[in-house]
Formats: sequence, C-alpha cells, structure tokens
Amino acid sequence: MESKIFTYINTSTLPKVDDGPMAGICVAVEPSISVENWPTDAQSPALENYVALEDATLISRLRNAGADLKGRTAMGELGLGLDRDTGGEAIKTGSSDVVLKTDTTGEARLSAATSGCFGFKPSYGLISRSGLIGLVPSMESCGILSNSLGEISKTAQAMAGLDERDPSMDESGIEQTLSRFSQPKALADSPMTVGVIREWMSGMGPEHKAFEQTMEKLSAAGIKIETVSIRDFCLARTVHNVIGTVEASSSAGRFDSVRYGHRTSGSVKNWNEMYIQSRGESFGPLVKAYLFQGGYFQYQNYNAFLDACRIRARLMESVEKAFETVDLIALPVSGKPLPEKPNTVSGFYDAFSLTLLANLTGNPSISIPGHVNGDAVGPALQLIGKRFDDPGLLAFAARVSDIYTGGR
Repeated sequence: MESKIFTYINTSTLPKVDDGPMAGICVAVEPSISVENWPTDAQSPALENYVALEDATLISRLRNAGADLKGRTAMGELGLGLDRDTGGEAIKTGSSDVVLKTDTTGEARLSAATSGCFGFKPSYGLISRSGLIGLVPSMESCGILSNSLGEISKTAQAMAGLDERDPSMDESGIEQTLSRFSQPKALADSPMTVGVIREWMSGMGPEHKAFEQTMEKLSAAGIKIETVSIRDFCLARTVHNVIGTVEASSSAGRFDSVRYGHRTSGSVKNWNEMYIQSRGESFGPLVKAYLFQGGYFQYQNYNAFLDACRIRARLMESVEKAFETVDLIALPVSGKPLPEKPNTVSGFYDAFSLTLLANLTGNPSISIPGHVNGDAVGPALQLIGKRFDDPGLLAFAARVSDIYTGGR
C-alpha cells in the first residue's frame, strides 16, 4: 500500500530530537518542499532528478521539534490541483500522522475533504515559504493534513516564526499568533458567531441545502449565525485566475533548462530551439494552459491584471470588515466534484471555486470532515478565520467539529 502512496521513503538513520513537541509524530512531505538530499521534483518534468541541497526553513524547524520525517507523497504538478495526489490517502490509511501540502487554490482543504480528515491552510506570512517550490508566490502556503486538530496545531506552531529569507513574512502578525498559541484554552467556552456570505447564498446551488442544514445544527447548539457581505465575492474566481496565472507565468521563467531542470534530448540547431523544445516538454497540460493564460494577461491584457489586483484589495477589505461582527466565516469546501484530470483552467477552477477566497486574502482556513458512514464521507465544512488568529480558528474548529460530526 505504501508503495502506491509514497514516491520516496526516508531511510536516514540520523538521530532525532526525542523530547521536542513534535516527537513521535510522523510527517510526510510533498516533493514541492525542500528536504536535504531528498528528490524534490515538485512532480514536474521541469525539475526531473533534482535533489534538494538543503532543508526548507519549515523542515529545519520540524526536525528541531523532533518530528519524524517519513517520506514523499505524490502531488499535482508544481502544487496546482490534486491530480495524482496521495496526501489524503496517507492520512486515511494511517501511513502518516501529518502531511504537508502546498495550498495554492485550496488543495490541502479539498484533499482533506475527499479523504475524511482535517485540512488546514495557515495565515499567509506565518510560516516561511523559503524552500517551497510553487507557482503563485502571493497565494500559496504550506497546508497541513491530519486526523487530529491537536497535531495540526503542534505542527503549525513548530513551523511558524520569522525567517529573514522570506520577505513575505509579517513580524507583528507572527508575534500575535505565537502568543495566542500559548493560550490554547482561552476560547474553549467563549461565545461564537459564524458568518455566512450573502453574495454566495443568493446564487442558490445544489450544495446550499446541506450547508443550510449544517448552519441550523450549529445554531441549535448555541452558535450565533449571521449574514455578512463580502463585496465582489462572485469575482473571486476570476481574480484568482488572472493574478494566479500571471504570477505562475513569471515564476515558471526560472525553469529555463539552462541552469537546471529538464533539457530536451532531441536534435536542436541552437540555444533558442533548445529552450523552446525543453519548455514544451517540461510541463503537463494543466500547467501549460495556466502559463499560457498568464502570458496573455502579462503581455496582451495587462489592464485585466491591474483590475484584478484592485478587486483583490477590495475583497481583503470586505473580509476584514466582516470579521468586525463574526468570529468565523463558513462555506462548503466545494460546490462541484473534482474532475480526475482537469486539463483546462476552467475545469480546474470549477472544483476550487469556494476555497479561493482565503488564498486571495491570506486568511487561515480549515476543512472539517463530515459524518463518516462506512467508507462514505459526508460533505466537508470550510471555516475561514481572522488573519493571524490561527490558534483561534483551530480552537473554534474543534467546537464546530464536535457539533457537526457528533464528536467523531
């Protein structure tokens, strides 16, 4: 079974820290996160045979905390989507306690939802991205999958902290978060208000009925439910699409087949032919389509990118304002089933349309599994928390999970 889940198994006999907070916790890592001397191809031909020269900052911190690094799980190419993903399966089968997974559009949450575990995306700027290979620098972060919210909290706390090698980090936000992690019981019995997004509820879809029943269940348990307005919520998909593809097109320029990465073995006449042919062989259909769209917005319709950035700023303001009256925002994890191999950008975004908001705004978000009946997993619930209140989100998520799943 493990041979189908893991693309690499750690055979190192290096001594571990036996008394750290992560001691005894087995962690699997996607090949988009650098681990010294491990194959790190991010599941892309562009990085075939690449071996990491050093640990990512978050890996160094996990080692120091005593984590047992087990190996690599399979993933979508360069962290985009869930094609070939085995991270959720590693948790489902008990092959690993924790899986670290790049979350660019909601991958950690949707993978967890389909596997019946918890999937957490931390606040952007809380955990260092140094050593993480991805496509969309302003939206991606290291997500965490586990059956235990306690293990997610320990893992996030161990990885969090300022890193001079990552300019996207927020020092004041990190300090605020770490101080909250030291007060795990502060929110145990405090009143809770959950917000539902008016703009989403107005476009009634098949997922609404189950979601409304969930909100009724939370309300019956004493949780206050309020409606909040997120201006331009209906444009979140388009905004992520435009900004994400432009950033990806720019980021992928480093895979030039000259300094490192795949280089074609075919016959070429000059460097230009080598570059074009190598690039054509370096990416799968979905990533290619993503990069082509980004090139269009970069060079043919740059005003669309500028407009998307303005709308993103408005979305961030709307979310911040909503949190003046609520503690959490709730959404389903997905409105549509995930295609097995989405080769079009439109098909890809269909599956992730409800998880994009947190990636755009940088807020923490978590997927809570539904009831389990045999092998069937009920619809998952997504909670979004205040930026840099990751401990608060996890504490509230524990309460909501007990109500939603009946203490599963």
